[in-house]
Order: sequence, then structure tokens, then C-alpha cells
Amino acid sequence: MLKMSYQRITIPYLDKDFIKHRADFFREKYHGSSVPVDIEKIIEIKLKIDIIPLPDARRSYSLEALITSNWKSIYVDKYAYDNQDNRLRFSLAHEIGHFLLHKKVYEDLKIKSVTDFYKAVEEIPIKQYGYLEAQANYFANFLLVPREELKLEREKLLKKIKNEEIIKKIDPKMINSYLAELLTRIFDVSAEVIEISLNNLNNNNL
Repeated sequence: MLKMSYQRITIPYLDKDFIKHRADFFREKYHGSSVPVDIEKIIEIKLKIDIIPLPDARRSYSLEALITSNWKSIYVDKYAYDNQDNRLRFSLAHEIGHFLLHKKVYEDLKIKSVTDFYKAVEEIPIKQYGYLEAQANYFANFLLVPREELKLEREKLLKKIKNEEIIKKIDPKMINSYLAELLTRIFDVSAEVIEISLNNLNNNNL
């Protein structure tokens, strides 16, 4: 059998609108329109993919989550899993992004373990690996933070702020930083993820 050349891997270009469409379709199919999105239930019950806690994965391997190339398992940091860390929820959604957006690429990588993953990462061209990860991050963001629901929740919070003139004078990014902290409990993701989503809305960038 010929040894695969990771150097030859090319990640197809996917624009944000395409990724958002895939995330929205996936969410409606497996979850519906409510938030927060129950990503663990989708993975284990709907997709029949096992979530396997791995002791010290974050500390020993700098690993939050890793999906195998046969799409049967996702390894996760055990501490994060036991403590229902919202960072882990994003990481799980990220791995499902690979499942939907990069199926052929991941199957070619033949990842069965953490060791296989790091071997691939070391050999894949940095630019191509960056595309791979960025696309999965966009997918996770769109999946867990549906834009229509985000707009509605943002408007609810802004209406509670009495002085509209003050709001107009404040840098929108500062307002988003404040709102993000309040919205984390609704979407069950980190404030950083919410803030990125809000900034994108301000820039008409999905």
C-alpha cells in the first residue's frame, strides 16, 4: 500500500455563507430552532458517534476534542467532559464541522488515535491546516449561535438599556463585549464566541 503524502492535501475553499447554510440545515434537521443546541445529544443519539473522555487530554496533548477518520468516536478531555465545560461544547461542534465539511480529507488522514492526529498535523502544510481549522470553527460558531436567535436576544437586552443616546456614542465592540457576558447562559458557549458572533453581525459578515 502506498504511503499517503500529507504534503499534497488541499483543503477546498468554502465561503462563510456556504458554511452557515450547512450549519443551519444540520441544526434544523437534528435539533430544531431552540437554544442552547444540545450538541452532545446530537452526536451520541442522532449521529451514533461515541464521545470518549480521555484523562488529561487538555494538559498532556493540548487537546479539547478529536474525531476519528472512521467517524465512530470523538475523544475529549475528561475533566472538561465531567465539568460540562462550554469550551468543550464548541470543540464538539468543531469536530462535527470536520465530519460535514471535510469528510474525504479526514478519511484520507486515517486518524485512529491522538498519535495519528499529531503526525498528520506535523506534515500537513500550515496554510492548508489553517483552512481546515478555520472552516470548522466557522461551522461550530454558526451551529451553536444561530444568527436569527442572536439578533432577537441582542435586541431584548438593548431595549432594557434606557438611554439610547449613550448607546449610540459607545463603540459597538464595547457594547458587544458587555452583551456577550449576558448571552453566554442563553447559548451555553463562551463570551468570546458570542462576542465574535455579535461583531460579525455588526459588520454584516454573517
